[in-house]
Amino acid sequence: MNPIILLYEELSLNALPATQTQFYDGWVLRFTSGYGYTNRANSVNLLYLSTLAPEEKIAECESRYFAQGRPAVFKITDSTDTEIDKLLEQKGYSVLHPTYIMAADLTAVRFVPGDCDFTSYIDDEWLDAYFRLSKYTDSSILSVARQVFGSIKVDVLCGRIIKNGQIIACGLCVMERGYAGIYNVVVHETQRGKGYGRSLCRSLLAAAQRLGAHTSYLQVVQDNRAAIHLYEKFGYKTVYSYWYRVKKGEA
Repeated sequence: MNPIILLYEELSLNALPATQTQFYDGWVLRFTSGYGYTNRANSVNLLYLSTLAPEEKIAECESRYFAQGRPAVFKITDSTDTEIDKLLEQKGYSVLHPTYIMAADLTAVRFVPGDCDFTSYIDDEWLDAYFRLSKYTDSSILSVARQVFGSIKVDVLCGRIIKNGQIIACGLCVMERGYAGIYNVVVHETQRGKGYGRSLCRSLLAAAQRLGAHTSYLQVVQDNRAAIHLYEKFGYKTVYSYWYRVKKGEA
Protein backbone atom coordinates (compact mmCIF):
# COMPACT_ATOMS: atom_id res chain seq x y z
CA MET A 1 0.00 0.00 0.00
CA ASN A 2 1.07 3.58 -0.66
CA PRO A 3 2.85 4.67 2.58
CA ILE A 4 0.98 7.99 2.79
CA ILE A 5 -2.38 6.25 2.47
CA LEU A 6 -1.31 3.63 5.00
CA LEU A 7 -0.37 6.38 7.45
CA TYR A 8 -3.77 8.06 7.26
CA GLU A 9 -5.58 4.72 7.41
CA GLU A 10 -3.73 3.78 10.60
CA LEU A 11 -4.42 7.20 12.12
CA SER A 12 -8.12 6.79 11.30
CA LEU A 13 -8.26 3.31 12.85
CA ASN A 14 -6.82 4.66 16.10
CA ALA A 15 -9.03 7.76 16.06
CA LEU A 16 -12.26 5.75 16.11
CA PRO A 17 -11.54 2.26 17.45
CA ALA A 18 -13.69 -0.81 16.94
CA THR A 19 -14.75 -2.87 19.94
CA GLN A 20 -13.06 -5.93 18.44
CA THR A 21 -10.26 -6.24 15.88
CA GLN A 22 -8.96 -9.32 14.10
CA PHE A 23 -5.93 -9.60 11.80
CA TYR A 24 -6.11 -11.96 8.85
CA ASP A 25 -3.22 -12.24 6.39
CA GLY A 26 -2.65 -8.49 6.14
CA TRP A 27 -6.31 -7.53 6.37
CA VAL A 28 -7.71 -5.81 9.46
CA LEU A 29 -11.24 -6.92 10.37
CA ARG A 30 -13.13 -4.52 12.63
CA PHE A 31 -16.26 -5.50 14.52
CA THR A 32 -18.46 -3.26 16.65
CA SER A 33 -21.66 -4.60 18.17
CA GLY A 34 -24.91 -2.77 17.48
CA TYR A 35 -26.32 -3.24 14.02
CA GLY A 36 -26.20 -0.10 11.95
CA TYR A 37 -23.24 1.38 13.80
CA THR A 38 -20.97 2.80 11.06
CA ASN A 39 -19.20 0.94 8.30
CA ARG A 40 -15.97 2.44 9.61
CA ALA A 41 -16.25 0.34 12.76
CA ASN A 42 -17.54 -2.77 10.96
CA SER A 43 -15.44 -3.42 7.89
CA VAL A 44 -12.51 -5.26 6.38
CA ASN A 45 -9.53 -2.94 5.85
CA LEU A 46 -7.10 -4.18 3.18
CA LEU A 47 -3.93 -2.62 4.54
CA TYR A 48 -0.94 -4.92 4.49
CA LEU A 49 0.86 -7.53 2.40
CA SER A 50 -1.30 -10.59 1.63
CA THR A 51 -0.23 -14.10 0.74
CA LEU A 52 -3.53 -15.97 0.39
CA ALA A 53 -5.78 -15.95 -2.68
CA PRO A 54 -8.36 -13.10 -2.65
CA GLU A 55 -11.24 -15.54 -3.34
CA GLU A 56 -10.33 -17.51 -0.23
CA LYS A 57 -9.94 -14.40 1.90
CA ILE A 58 -13.23 -12.83 0.82
CA ALA A 59 -15.07 -16.06 1.64
CA GLU A 60 -13.41 -16.26 5.05
CA CYS A 61 -14.30 -12.64 5.84
CA GLU A 62 -17.90 -13.26 4.83
CA SER A 63 -17.97 -16.24 7.17
CA ARG A 64 -16.55 -14.30 10.10
CA TYR A 65 -19.00 -11.41 9.73
CA PHE A 66 -21.91 -13.79 9.19
CA ALA A 67 -21.01 -15.45 12.48
CA GLN A 68 -21.41 -12.04 14.13
CA GLY A 69 -24.77 -11.48 12.45
CA ARG A 70 -23.43 -8.81 10.12
CA PRO A 71 -22.79 -8.47 6.39
CA ALA A 72 -19.19 -8.29 5.22
CA VAL A 73 -18.20 -4.75 4.26
CA PHE A 74 -14.87 -4.11 2.52
CA LYS A 75 -13.11 -0.74 2.70
CA ILE A 76 -11.27 0.00 -0.54
CA THR A 77 -8.76 2.83 -1.10
CA ASP A 78 -6.99 4.21 -4.15
CA SER A 79 -4.07 2.02 -3.11
CA THR A 80 -6.00 -1.27 -3.03
CA ASP A 81 -5.25 -3.85 -5.72
CA THR A 82 -7.76 -3.04 -8.47
CA GLU A 83 -8.24 -6.75 -9.15
CA ILE A 84 -9.68 -7.22 -5.66
CA ASP A 85 -12.07 -4.31 -6.20
CA LYS A 86 -13.18 -5.85 -9.51
CA LEU A 87 -13.58 -9.26 -7.88
CA LEU A 88 -15.84 -7.81 -5.21
CA GLU A 89 -17.90 -6.09 -7.90
CA GLN A 90 -18.26 -9.42 -9.73
CA LYS A 91 -19.49 -10.98 -6.51
CA GLY A 92 -22.28 -8.44 -6.26
CA TYR A 93 -20.65 -5.87 -4.00
CA SER A 94 -21.69 -2.29 -4.83
CA VAL A 95 -19.87 0.94 -4.08
CA LEU A 96 -21.09 2.81 -1.00
CA HIS A 97 -20.11 6.21 0.44
CA PRO A 98 -17.20 7.35 -1.78
CA THR A 99 -15.14 9.60 0.49
CA TYR A 100 -12.14 11.91 0.26
CA ILE A 101 -9.33 12.08 2.78
CA MET A 102 -8.21 15.70 2.82
CA ALA A 103 -5.17 17.15 4.59
CA ALA A 104 -3.89 20.62 5.45
CA ASP A 105 -0.40 21.86 6.36
CA LEU A 106 -0.78 23.50 9.78
CA THR A 107 2.68 25.11 9.50
CA ALA A 108 1.57 27.23 6.57
CA VAL A 109 -1.06 29.36 8.32
CA ARG A 110 -1.88 30.40 11.87
CA PHE A 111 -5.51 29.80 12.87
CA VAL A 112 -7.27 32.19 15.24
CA PRO A 113 -9.70 30.48 17.63
CA GLY A 114 -13.32 31.52 17.88
CA ASP A 115 -15.67 31.45 20.87
CA CYS A 116 -15.25 27.76 21.62
CA ASP A 117 -14.82 25.80 24.85
CA PHE A 118 -12.55 22.74 25.07
CA THR A 119 -11.87 19.72 27.19
CA SER A 120 -8.94 17.35 26.74
CA TYR A 121 -11.19 14.36 27.32
CA ILE A 122 -14.57 13.16 26.08
CA ASP A 123 -17.03 14.03 28.82
CA ASP A 124 -20.72 13.24 29.17
CA GLU A 125 -21.74 16.81 28.30
CA TRP A 126 -19.95 16.61 24.94
CA LEU A 127 -21.26 13.12 24.20
CA ASP A 128 -24.84 14.02 25.06
CA ALA A 129 -24.62 17.13 22.86
CA TYR A 130 -23.13 15.17 19.96
CA PHE A 131 -25.89 12.56 20.15
CA ARG A 132 -28.59 15.25 20.42
CA LEU A 133 -27.27 17.34 17.54
CA SER A 134 -26.79 14.23 15.38
CA LYS A 135 -30.30 13.02 16.30
CA TYR A 136 -29.10 9.65 17.51
CA THR A 137 -31.80 8.15 19.70
CA ASP A 138 -31.46 4.35 19.52
CA SER A 139 -30.34 3.35 23.02
CA SER A 140 -28.34 0.32 21.88
CA ILE A 141 -26.39 2.35 19.33
CA LEU A 142 -25.77 5.11 21.88
CA SER A 143 -24.35 2.56 24.30
CA VAL A 144 -21.97 1.22 21.66
CA ALA A 145 -20.97 4.74 20.61
CA ARG A 146 -20.05 5.59 24.19
CA GLN A 147 -17.91 2.48 24.32
CA VAL A 148 -16.16 3.38 21.05
CA PHE A 149 -15.45 6.97 22.11
CA GLY A 150 -14.23 5.70 25.47
CA SER A 151 -11.76 3.39 23.73
CA ILE A 152 -9.79 6.19 22.06
CA LYS A 153 -6.25 5.94 23.44
CA VAL A 154 -4.65 8.95 21.74
CA ASP A 155 -4.95 12.63 22.66
CA VAL A 156 -8.26 14.37 22.00
CA LEU A 157 -9.75 17.84 22.05
CA CYS A 158 -13.50 18.13 22.45
CA GLY A 159 -14.75 21.47 21.16
CA ARG A 160 -18.17 22.97 21.77
CA ILE A 161 -19.89 26.29 21.09
CA ILE A 162 -22.44 27.28 23.72
CA LYS A 163 -25.29 29.72 23.12
CA ASN A 164 -27.93 30.59 25.74
CA GLY A 165 -26.67 27.77 27.93
CA GLN A 166 -26.99 25.11 25.20
CA ILE A 167 -24.32 23.46 23.08
CA ILE A 168 -25.23 24.33 19.50
CA ALA A 169 -22.13 22.94 17.79
CA CYS A 170 -19.49 20.40 18.69
CA GLY A 171 -16.55 18.60 17.15
CA LEU A 172 -13.69 16.28 17.99
CA CYS A 173 -9.98 16.57 17.23
CA VAL A 174 -7.92 13.38 17.61
CA MET A 175 -4.14 13.84 17.70
CA GLU A 176 -1.37 11.36 17.06
CA ARG A 177 2.21 11.72 15.74
CA GLY A 178 1.67 15.42 14.98
CA TYR A 179 -1.46 14.75 12.92
CA ALA A 180 -4.77 16.27 14.01
CA GLY A 181 -7.85 14.47 12.72
CA ILE A 182 -11.11 16.44 12.67
CA TYR A 183 -14.16 14.27 13.36
CA ASN A 184 -17.81 14.48 14.34
CA VAL A 185 -18.38 18.15 13.56
CA VAL A 186 -22.09 18.88 13.86
CA VAL A 187 -24.16 22.07 14.23
CA HIS A 188 -27.75 22.34 15.43
CA GLU A 189 -30.06 22.38 12.42
CA THR A 190 -31.52 25.79 13.31
CA GLN A 191 -28.06 27.34 13.62
CA ARG A 192 -26.53 26.16 10.36
CA GLY A 193 -25.34 28.70 7.83
CA LYS A 194 -24.36 31.17 10.57
CA GLY A 195 -20.63 30.43 10.65
CA TYR A 196 -20.60 28.21 13.73
CA GLY A 197 -19.13 25.27 11.83
CA ARG A 198 -16.29 27.44 10.51
CA SER A 199 -15.66 28.90 13.95
CA LEU A 200 -15.58 25.46 15.52
CA CYS A 201 -13.12 24.12 12.93
CA ARG A 202 -10.89 27.19 13.28
CA SER A 203 -10.86 26.73 17.05
CA LEU A 204 -10.02 23.04 16.84
CA LEU A 205 -7.18 23.73 14.40
CA ALA A 206 -5.82 26.59 16.51
CA ALA A 207 -5.82 24.37 19.60
CA ALA A 208 -4.11 21.56 17.67
CA GLN A 209 -1.42 24.01 16.50
CA ARG A 210 -0.76 25.09 20.08
CA LEU A 211 -0.22 21.44 20.97
CA GLY A 212 2.32 20.98 18.18
CA ALA A 213 0.29 19.42 15.37
CA HIS A 214 1.88 20.00 11.96
CA THR A 215 -0.84 18.46 9.75
CA SER A 216 -4.60 18.11 9.93
CA TYR A 217 -6.72 15.59 8.09
CA LEU A 218 -10.41 14.83 7.77
CA GLN A 219 -12.88 12.65 5.90
CA VAL A 220 -15.67 14.05 3.74
CA VAL A 221 -18.09 12.24 1.45
CA GLN A 222 -17.51 13.17 -2.16
CA ASP A 223 -21.00 14.53 -2.83
CA ASN A 224 -20.85 17.00 0.07
CA ARG A 225 -19.69 19.90 -2.08
CA ALA A 226 -20.48 22.55 0.53
CA ALA A 227 -18.25 20.91 3.14
CA ILE A 228 -15.45 20.33 0.61
CA HIS A 229 -15.58 24.00 -0.41
CA LEU A 230 -15.36 25.05 3.26
CA TYR A 231 -12.41 22.77 3.97
CA GLU A 232 -10.57 23.99 0.89
CA LYS A 233 -10.80 27.51 2.32
CA PHE A 234 -8.95 26.19 5.39
CA GLY A 235 -6.19 24.86 3.14
CA TYR A 236 -7.24 21.21 2.89
CA LYS A 237 -6.40 19.32 -0.27
CA THR A 238 -7.50 15.86 -1.36
CA VAL A 239 -4.93 13.15 -0.61
CA TYR A 240 -6.84 10.05 -1.73
CA SER A 241 -10.27 8.44 -1.91
CA TYR A 242 -11.85 5.44 -0.27
CA TRP A 243 -15.18 3.68 -0.60
CA TYR A 244 -16.97 0.67 0.79
CA ARG A 245 -18.05 -2.44 -1.04
CA VAL A 246 -21.22 -4.07 0.27
CA LYS A 247 -23.78 -6.39 -1.29
CA LYS A 248 -27.08 -4.76 -2.22
CA GLY A 249 -29.67 -5.05 0.51
CA GLU A 250 -27.05 -5.76 3.19
CA ALA A 251 -25.84 -2.23 3.96
